[in-house]
Amino acid sequence: MNLEEEYSKLDDPEVLKFIDDNLHTPIPDLVLKGSPFKAIDIDLLINQIVGKKKARKKLPTWYKNEKIIYPPKVNLEQTSSEITALHKAKVVHGSSLIDLTGGFGIDDYYFTKKIGEVTYVELNQDLYNIAEHNFKLLKVRNISCFNQDSIEYLQNTQSIFDWVYIDPSRRNKGQKVFLLENSLPNILNHKSLFKDKCRNLMIKTSPMYDIEMGYKELFGIKELHIVSVKNDVKELLWSIDWREKNSKVIKMYNYDEENKYSVSKYDKDQTYSNINVEDCQEYLYEFNSSIMKSGLNDDIALKYKLKKLENNTNLYTSENRINSFPGKLYLVKNSESVNFKKLKHRYKNEFTNLISKNFKLTTSQIQNKLNCKIGGDTDFLIFTKTIEGYKVIEASKL
Repeated sequence: MNLEEEYSKLDDPEVLKFIDDNLHTPIPDLVLKGSPFKAIDIDLLINQIVGKKKARKKLPTWYKNEKIIYPPKVNLEQTSSEITALHKAKVVHGSSLIDLTGGFGIDDYYFTKKIGEVTYVELNQDLYNIAEHNFKLLKVRNISCFNQDSIEYLQNTQSIFDWVYIDPSRRNKGQKVFLLENSLPNILNHKSLFKDKCRNLMIKTSPMYDIEMGYKELFGIKELHIVSVKNDVKELLWSIDWREKNSKVIKMYNYDEENKYSVSKYDKDQTYSNINVEDCQEYLYEFNSSIMKSGLNDDIALKYKLKKLENNTNLYTSENRINSFPGKLYLVKNSESVNFKKLKHRYKNEFTNLISKNFKLTTSQIQNKLNCKIGGDTDFLIFTKTIEGYKVIEASKL
């Protein structure tokens, strides 16, 4: 039985109903019961159930098409979300693009909407078969798919592409890795090949990848995009143009649930961090995750004329409310030295939210000491180190 025949069995209405009915069933229970369909292995059903459940928020276009085939969970975890794939598609332009790490094909689906002809290359045969199957379902026509080693493909092709896109695997011998030299394929070993075969290169790296390391290891950097979704850094995107010298222009994007986003642009070569330190004033500020990842938080704070609570505490304060601030804003009600006995008497069994920032205890440890409940929309207790020592700040999120 070929894979298309196997996938076609998943189109049966009873099978589709079984998948939908079990989206919230514990996986061990499904494994124990086994497949209710003689011709379909339970592992394939579980892939569909786990994949569809994850796709509901991450990949709504795929979720809406009940005939989509999903890969194993480990492959789905590294794939782009629709929000980040749409972002990448806004960056590229031209008539040709090759994706050297095609995977599940989310990025390529959106690349085809901006590029005349997209080439998808994937070494893993199962992923290749799934992506090719889904491209047909989604009626993608301007894409060519190849199941082979992408570096060998690039070495042998005569084509020169407008763009090469690469999202190297961050799993090597079953272990998670963050450095480019440990990723697959190893980008650093093939920089001259990329330069020969494309006009522009886009590299996606782990959110854990050190930005300063990137500026040392890569060349021709035009700009870096730090892409966050709901204040969680998801991707670092390095846009490389061989005609450029390394530029330290950083664009920081923070998408919300409705795909709206805020963006800040800074040149790291033109920054100066000499921020003043002050005790907590009327308003407290916490930058969004993209800005924190950039390391430009102090420089941006200077732009807003903010003060810092302490040199190593990434919380900022001012007497005036700044509504345009790119992050969270709090109204300070009270600031005092930490006295857990007093605080427990006040907050035992009460609802509040906890933040620990440059403090000696985690939020879980603080909750245990206070015996409080976590919840509520606006009330926060912020435990932090200030210029005057360790403090607890009562605040309302605005």
